[in-house]
Amino acid sequence: MSYDAVLFDHDGVLVDVLSRTQLYERFSEQSRNRLREVGVDPTGSVFETLYLSVSFEEVTALASQFDTEPSRIWRIREDVIEQLLTAAVRNGEKEPYDDVEVVETLSRPTGIVSNNQTRIVEDVISYHGIDSQFETVRAREPRLSSLTRKKPEPTFITEAMNDLGVSNPLYVGDSESDVIAGQRADVDVAFVRREHNRTVELSVTPTYEIETLATLSSIVGSIDSSESR
Repeated sequence: MSYDAVLFDHDGVLVDVLSRTQLYERFSEQSRNRLREVGVDPTGSVFETLYLSVSFEEVTALASQFDTEPSRIWRIREDVIEQLLTAAVRNGEKEPYDDVEVVETLSRPTGIVSNNQTRIVEDVISYHGIDSQFETVRAREPRLSSLTRKKPEPTFITEAMNDLGVSNPLYVGDSESDVIAGQRADVDVAFVRREHNRTVELSVTPTYEIETLATLSSIVGSIDSSESR
């Protein structure tokens, strides 16, 4: 198969992910008082709803429960997540995987497609000095409306394709929503197995299952002496 670009998910594909336990504990600690300020009782169920993957409907239902504005809850959620992930980067807890070095050898344009916030993704790749390896980043703005655009919707993938001017990229992800988003965008998907998803069972079938990004060299092709990015 001849691919004209490679698009990557961010967390869990290019850089480490925090464990769910770490994320939950830090999020609950940092958001507790701020949620109280907008009238939300910070119970365990509230933290469970907000700390990881959350839908537009879940946020609006939570706001209705506590008679507050959904956007106020969401702003707190997004700012706290941004603060704790920024700290995790500086503490050495969100490092690029060793096999990310393959990206700069691929003989194709590359981009990032993530459900994380754009400001977080851009901070991580800039801090680690790998931002120049990607020609576009498509992710969420810290607004409630962004939830309707995240994967498994294909929106970010198709926007990245438009940015790069390509029609047949390979998308590399680590979750079922990545596979579904790729299929909805009508592009092939390479599902990478990492420690955090080693035993995950998928209900959809990716085009490839790989153990390392290094495999992309044989799937896509690498720069040789006659090629340049």
